[in-house]
Amino acid sequence: MNFYNYVPYNDFYRNPQQTVNPQQILTLINPAVSHGLKEAQQLGYQHALTEAVAIGYLMGKGYDYNTAWKTVESWWRPPGTPIPTPY
Repeated sequence: MNFYNYVPYNDFYRNPQQTVNPQQILTLINPAVSHGLKEAQQLGYQHALTEAVAIGYLMGKGYDYNTAWKTVESWWRPPGTPIPTPY
């Protein structure tokens, strides 16, 4: 296996031998990156990076982008507060 084409990704819950193409990873996290860039314009870089990394983390745990985004947004709000419309 050529390291520059594939990065080993160990997911012990699903398939420890699974490999992931780096381009696939970058494509999958693109919505979180885009969200972070838009969020930075409104709320600052620290907040935006925190959200983007948290979304990416949850996506790495198997959440789809929308569920990860809603989950992270809910962390910033009091219980019962509606989640805003995504960008």
